[in-house]
Amino acid sequence: MKILHYFLGFPPYRTGGMTKFACDLMLTQKENGNEVIALWPGKMTILNDDTKIKESALYNEIKNYEIINPLPVPLDEGIKDIPRFIKKIDEKVYWEFLHRENPDIIHIHTLMGIHKEFFDVANKLNIKMIYTTHDYFGICPKVTLFKNNNVCDSDHDCRDCVYCNENALSFNKIRLIQSPIYRKMKDTKIIRKIRKRHRTEFFDYSNYEKDRNSKSIENNHNTYKELRKFYINILEKINIIHFNSKLTESIFLKYLKPMNYKTITISHSDIQDNRTLTEWKYDKIISITFLASLKPLKGFEILKKALDELWEEGIRNFKLNLYSDFDNPSQYMNIISNGYKYEELPNIMKKTDILVAPSVGYETFGYTVLEAISYGIPVIISDNVGAKDIICDNGIVIKANSVSSLKEALKSLDEKKMKQLKKEAIENSKIKLWNQFVEEIYNLYKGKDVKND
Repeated sequence: MKILHYFLGFPPYRTGGMTKFACDLMLTQKENGNEVIALWPGKMTILNDDTKIKESALYNEIKNYEIINPLPVPLDEGIKDIPRFIKKIDEKVYWEFLHRENPDIIHIHTLMGIHKEFFDVANKLNIKMIYTTHDYFGICPKVTLFKNNNVCDSDHDCRDCVYCNENALSFNKIRLIQSPIYRKMKDTKIIRKIRKRHRTEFFDYSNYEKDRNSKSIENNHNTYKELRKFYINILEKINIIHFNSKLTESIFLKYLKPMNYKTITISHSDIQDNRTLTEWKYDKIISITFLASLKPLKGFEILKKALDELWEEGIRNFKLNLYSDFDNPSQYMNIISNGYKYEELPNIMKKTDILVAPSVGYETFGYTVLEAISYGIPVIISDNVGAKDIICDNGIVIKANSVSSLKEALKSLDEKKMKQLKKEAIENSKIKLWNQFVEEIYNLYKGKDVKND
């Protein structure tokens, strides 16, 4: 089978869950004897904006192509210059590429950077397309469906999109970020410092509330409606949508009618069954671990408020392991300011009694939850985390954005409760290993058991 993957690019230039997922899948499929090629959005030139497809250096023996002058890649920074994101081009460049490569399957991991004409040509050539949902881009210009420290269940007919995207990066800044020189400088000390300062300002919602009926909002909200319509039109051209959780499925189906779809929870190649059948020993201090970033949508402030209240009430049988740089830590915090590397996970889990993922925003899945369960670690997660699909009696699901709900869950963690959760996590958790997931993806490529509206 010849499989073409479209994604944002290879590490170290691109990082995160989508990158790992796509790279793991490509490498495994190649090991399984398939012919695998990759396509990704590359640099944007200044003097000539013609779109071209250029073969790049092999990545772990995977043949791959860079799109020169793709559409802009906004990541989660939002979209402001809408015409540049829906720009039309001559479909000839994609026709020549797809006709020459002639893949059996196109597996799409993002809609960022790729022209609508790519999908038009794939349809004309009867090439089956599969799309895996890693975020909410296409529905939400900022990918998270998160605004003003809460989920965006109503954008008031895209009026909220206007000022939610006010601070989106300019086209020139996006072009710089997509440049080869930025790829080389991305992890230098000065660039990391600039990125950190920018992200702090990016998540400041203090001036968010505005008049949705102002003249500027009324004049601009229709352009965001057209932008969403543009992406929904693309999604509805794709043969099968792969939702990575029931939560993701329920949200996407509010906005579009896919040709076919199926919900399959995901995994990655480093997931192993690391559970050990040892009895949990109660030492009076419960070690709570929070592995996410401090972005508001990840729910750290909810966790901190719940733990602060417990501490003030004299309930102090816990410590919090926090893998982020955090100013003015509370007494109960164990700060590991430089984060963690994946190879450190076994040691982290040895020091963890329970993992907490109290996301306020909609998490399409949540790898840290699967990783914890694979080590026999029980979890507390919010009902906005897609990985709740794999939680049975090995964890607790709380109401999102609710300090009281999280606080009650934490208060319940006495010796008896912890032993019960730990027992379930070790003996009864259903851990999806990578080979099982890959087999499910092959079946998806064949269209097995998919649903249609």
